[in-house]
Amino acid sequence: MCMKKTATWILVCVLVLASGGLLEGKVGENTKIYTVFISGGVQHLESKVLKPTTNEELLHKLRSECDAIDFVVGSSDQRIEHIQENFDGVLTFGGMSNYAIALTGLPTIVVYNFPEFLHIPHALFLSKGKILTACLDRANTCSASISSRMFVDLVEKIKLIQVLKKMKESRILLVTDSVVADYFAGHRRDLHYVSEGDIRLKKDYEEIFFDIVEKSLGTKVTKIGIEEVSSNEQIQNIWLDENEREAEEIAKMWIAEAKGMKDTIESEVVKSAKMYLAMEILMEKYNATAIATHIRSLVKNPRREDRVWPSLGNSELQKRGIVGCCQAHTNVVLTHMLAQYAFGRPSMMGDYIVEPFSDVIIVMHCGAPWNPYGDDRRAPYIIRDHAERGISGHSKPGVGACSQVLFPVNEPVTIWRIDVLRKEILVHTGTTVSGYSLYKDFAYLMCRSKLVAKVNAKKVQSHAYQDNWGVHKTVTFGDHRERVKDLATLMGYEVIEEDK
Repeated sequence: MCMKKTATWILVCVLVLASGGLLEGKVGENTKIYTVFISGGVQHLESKVLKPTTNEELLHKLRSECDAIDFVVGSSDQRIEHIQENFDGVLTFGGMSNYAIALTGLPTIVVYNFPEFLHIPHALFLSKGKILTACLDRANTCSASISSRMFVDLVEKIKLIQVLKKMKESRILLVTDSVVADYFAGHRRDLHYVSEGDIRLKKDYEEIFFDIVEKSLGTKVTKIGIEEVSSNEQIQNIWLDENEREAEEIAKMWIAEAKGMKDTIESEVVKSAKMYLAMEILMEKYNATAIATHIRSLVKNPRREDRVWPSLGNSELQKRGIVGCCQAHTNVVLTHMLAQYAFGRPSMMGDYIVEPFSDVIIVMHCGAPWNPYGDDRRAPYIIRDHAERGISGHSKPGVGACSQVLFPVNEPVTIWRIDVLRKEILVHTGTTVSGYSLYKDFAYLMCRSKLVAKVNAKKVQSHAYQDNWGVHKTVTFGDHRERVKDLATLMGYEVIEEDK
């Protein structure tokens, strides 16, 4: 038996050496996972019926299921510094007596080979953070459905390491003249309303916050304002051209795809299309993979009729799998990115309120994804004027354009957000219901798009504290609670389940 295990281990190493080098870790832009088979998976097997899965069979199966991931096989006594410098994560199989390979500080998955002796210190790893555990039926003794669930669970956890790799490669562009408030919510609330004379102090803390984001997730944040936008010749040419053909075509597409248009006019939709084109130009110029926009004009000193919002443009970016977010709440943008990368679904960003007698949460903003499932399915929407337009009346220049998304009911949703400074993820889940059946004249209350979900409202409300976590949430279609918790573990973050 021992000779068979040794032969298996040698074969795996030879396969990896032949395919590109045992410890190189430089295989294109793929996610690189240092993989260690500490054991072959089965002990004291005397069955003549069962056929255990070998290490090389398992490796082949993982590679076929995990696109753009390189499983680089090595030994558990490799220098930790080498692993930290050359790999994105660690994957181990089997019980261990030396725990160092699981304590590199990289996102790590430790797999228990069932039915091996349980020589894995689950309690220790749980206390350390950044270590997930998984279980595989290596003897093929479980039912087919249980064995399949184990393997799928492992694959999904491995892909979370790929998500964190993508976060390290991402760049957020914040377009705002306001000081980014993420640092002040829950950290230095006393600075949130400092006088203009102390604005330098706020900017210093803002820069500290961006540095913390990069150190925590590897994501770089660039911030620009109206000065950079208004001085961009390409953007200004688009804005000033009254017959800008591309913007007109985009606006017509949005109108054609909408269920209807109400309280706004076509010229406002064309302005929104110009904002969308400006966002694309800025993302290309600053090499950004995500954008959050909190300016309300593309020119300095705008007239009322020059006001324009990014809402429709954000929804168009989301159709393409790109994170576009209103306002400049970095924690919310990061949450959107994690959702897009992990679940392949765009998210809604919005202010939230809790109504405990109907047992619901309402997340609202003037705009939301039109493709909340992340595929070709669409939620119907109505193009409306913007709720914060600042002028009375409707259907006139300056009222803006956004979408009132009509969300389907009986859909599971995950309501969450990360907090980089606190290293926390807040999460709860619910099921969508119709706000139009709960409340009178719902379309004209608060923001235009309103997602209503049945939740444990009193529990959720008990966690509300805007000074700590702000007033905005991310909503992602689907029940992703367990994977969010897994993400938090790999990130070294604590999870707060707001409905428990």
